[in-house]
Amino acid sequence: MTSTTSTPNRIGSTTNSHLCFLKHLETRRFGLKEYKTGYDDLVALKLYSNFYEYSAKNTECDLNYGGIFNFEFSLDGKLLVAVCEGKQILLFDAANQKLVHTVENAHQNCVNCVRFLNNRHFATCSDDTSIRLWDVRNMKYSMRTLHGHSNWVKNIEWSEKDNVMVTSAFDGSVYAWNLKSHTENNMLYDKVFLMNGLMRMKLTQDGTKMVISTTNGYMIIIHDLNLKTLATDLRSFRPNLYRLMQISDQCFPVGTIYNYLFSTTRKRNRIEFIDDFPNEAAVISSLQIHPHGWCAVSRNLNEEENEEWTCVHDIQARDPKDYENAFSHIEEEIPEQLDPEELNNHRPTDLWMGYLSLDEYSNRHRDLTNSAHDVWENLPSMGILNSGLIGLNSSYSVYFTQHPEHRNKIVRNLPRMTHFIKEQNVGKGYIKEPCFSNDGRIICSPSNKGIRLLAFNEKCQELSMCVPDNPRQLKTVVELQDYHKDVVVSCKFSPNHYQLVSGCLGSEIKWYRPIL
Repeated sequence: MTSTTSTPNRIGSTTNSHLCFLKHLETRRFGLKEYKTGYDDLVALKLYSNFYEYSAKNTECDLNYGGIFNFEFSLDGKLLVAVCEGKQILLFDAANQKLVHTVENAHQNCVNCVRFLNNRHFATCSDDTSIRLWDVRNMKYSMRTLHGHSNWVKNIEWSEKDNVMVTSAFDGSVYAWNLKSHTENNMLYDKVFLMNGLMRMKLTQDGTKMVISTTNGYMIIIHDLNLKTLATDLRSFRPNLYRLMQISDQCFPVGTIYNYLFSTTRKRNRIEFIDDFPNEAAVISSLQIHPHGWCAVSRNLNEEENEEWTCVHDIQARDPKDYENAFSHIEEEIPEQLDPEELNNHRPTDLWMGYLSLDEYSNRHRDLTNSAHDVWENLPSMGILNSGLIGLNSSYSVYFTQHPEHRNKIVRNLPRMTHFIKEQNVGKGYIKEPCFSNDGRIICSPSNKGIRLLAFNEKCQELSMCVPDNPRQLKTVVELQDYHKDVVVSCKFSPNHYQLVSGCLGSEIKWYRPIL
């Protein structure tokens, strides 16, 4: 390390750490199994607390790539792909950190995310609204360019369960792409989810949950995920409107009619909101899922954009009994009696009311009539539709006659936050992406011009061994400050080795590993 790099702050004694690690290797070589309880925690703490930058002479960091926005290792950990603000894709040999290939102008705008689909193929997405597929054996051209989103594409996920690629963008849509079936001009895709304010979307590794972060200070968990029926199951559901009901303690028929989506008896695509944060969270800008699907780590900004926090939330299934009292009943206000003359002239104003064209109304009538849910059986027979925020139209009246228990009921959100820590508020306007280690014990979080490794407790235990009764602060295992010349915005652990990379806005890439 150069003399300009600050001395790392670490927890845990490093005395005799080299001998301890050699003893561990010797024990493993002879196949001895008599480990004391917590031995793995001790080894993990020694390894992670001794992460340092190591010399990577073959890594070229002086080119004008702009910000290094995202990293992804191949599934076997042999290759690393970095995508850049300057529209480049960089391919590295992870064993010797050599830059083996550069793709200039990989997209028409900055490249935001990269995701390996297998050891040979990966996908990238960009602010040019497209997704491109690449083969590491021939990087001269992309395999295909996929179009569908209408705004910046920020996220790529791969569902092993459904064998589809899932993407999200700032147009609020989530698309599922069937890469094995394509038309003459493009591949087939389905719009499986749509909402205003969608920021990030992630899938658990087993594909059973989708987690969504928003620009409105809450997250959404979709339990028992079924991508094939998601669009139908959540048809016309407006998460922001339901969140407005929770905040304002007001019941809107267009919201409470979807209480069944939160029911613990649902077998697929059950909805749950997360809203407990240590601050007044506004924009939840980044999101990552634990390798075992136990929790989600997110980074958020408050409304004034002068505070940043990293938070960990449990996303596992809870005991149905926990939800039994997770609701509130709102008493209806009885309107004052109007005299007959005023009643004839009285009509509540609905800000969302509007006339529809005949074609639009006919299409909506046909679509809703074909819906399986009985709430849409009796649509108004005129070319005006309202939001249902004020008054009840016939559709809602029919539904609440059959389900009176939902009329004034608002589902409440369970507390799910387990850990948190405040971050430095630097690099305004840029998203900082944290990541999990491959064993899930450590969170790497960008911190100004360096990184810090965070653990769930001072022993570096797995989350399953140290779930707190109340939210507690994450423990800093090591701080590696001033290793970059600019603000760090991305980082990534290798899936197979104790290896870590970080990238900054100044085109630099740094490599780290334990040095004992």
